Amino acid sequence: MHSFTTERLLIRPLAEQDKELYISLYTDEKIMRNIGSPLSQDAAEKAFDKTIIAMKKTPVKVMTWAIVNVDNNEGVGLQALNWQTPEIAEIGIMLLRHTNGRLLPEEAMGALMEYAFNYLSINIITAKYAKKNLATKRFVKKLGFTEIKNATYDNTQTCHQQVKKNQWHKQLITRVIN
Repeated sequence: MHSFTTERLLIRPLAEQDKELYISLYTDEKIMRNIGSPLSQDAAEKAFDKTIIAMKKTPVKVMTWAIVNVDNNEGVGLQALNWQTPEIAEIGIMLLRHTNGRLLPEEAMGALMEYAFNYLSINIITAKYAKKNLATKRFVKKLGFTEIKNATYDNTQTCHQQVKKNQWHKQLITRVIN
């Protein structure tokens, strides 16, 4: 798993140094309102440890990256790919509240999509989010996601969308770091 940069962000594999960021995101009631119930401090610490272990397993089922502001080296969020099949992964992102309005989700998630399509043999990336989450709806549309038309995904509370590799033409990564 590589690190990579965009114009404003360093996106690197989740590491022990990101534990405080991880816990702050998963215990924040406002951030978690469209994801699920916020975790307790103890549950978030255990979830972090499980995430670090899961990233080391083979075959890969989940990869998580920290999103870091290159100007001040501040961790501002997390994003992940969760494999559904060897060629299909679900993407997700969480950002600290003070980053709202800066177009970071499009930049960070777009770069991860580019990385997944070019380096991880992913052909389809899916996204699932609460229909009431209008901010997510706006930025996934900007990234080219389209609704999955399938009875399996019919749900009045959740949107299921996807982007296929052959539909992706954005270039957001400025450098891939080994």
